Amino acid sequence: MNKLIRILAFAFFCSVPSQALSLQTIFDNQKKTAFPDTCEMQMRTTVALPGVAPQSVVTYVITAGPSKSITTIKSSMMQMKMVQNDGRMKVTDLKTGKTLPAQNMPTQNPADISKSMGEPADYNDAVKFGEGSSKEGTIWKVTPKDASKPTLYYASKMKKVVKMTAVVNGAVSESKFEYCDNSCPLPGTLKKATIKTVLPQGGESNVILEVLKAKPRHVLPSKMFNVE
Repeated sequence: MNKLIRILAFAFFCSVPSQALSLQTIFDNQKKTAFPDTCEMQMRTTVALPGVAPQSVVTYVITAGPSKSITTIKSSMMQMKMVQNDGRMKVTDLKTGKTLPAQNMPTQNPADISKSMGEPADYNDAVKFGEGSSKEGTIWKVTPKDASKPTLYYASKMKKVVKMTAVVNGAVSESKFEYCDNSCPLPGTLKKATIKTVLPQGGESNVILEVLKAKPRHVLPSKMFNVE
């Protein structure tokens, strides 16, 4: 009888996941990669579509808190400035000087990847997926409860999400992320995102977002963000 109890106890112990990684830990660590809410950054976005030559857009962003920002977009096709303030946005065409009437628009930062992830409650428990590079360590896979959220791949050594996959309207998207090291003014923040999407009708699109410069800013004058 004692031998049977020991066997059952051993089987129970082996069935319990060891070194489990909590969802809250993953999301808390990912939040540390966010840019400060008052900062200045310069980004370059390159888009390559099937049968079309790649196009690049340079974006300058200044943020002042979570709800105020100035975004300047420059490319061969457009030059515009967008000022956002507490859910209101004013758009100015820098080539013509024409300004559109202010409209309601939620504040967005293309370099903030955490918003598309959702919350820990949206996901099943993390499971070990395999071993990554020596820099990444063990990779944990986190699958969503709802298909509208992406699947996350979390690197244990880096303590960051290094890949996301999602299916949107039949298109399969894979996003890979690189982060700044300690030589950057904002270490741990996003450095580069590479997004490959396989289109349902065939072919694929590729988007590369590079954060060229980023630095914290101090409190900025409110008149900079006037939208009226």
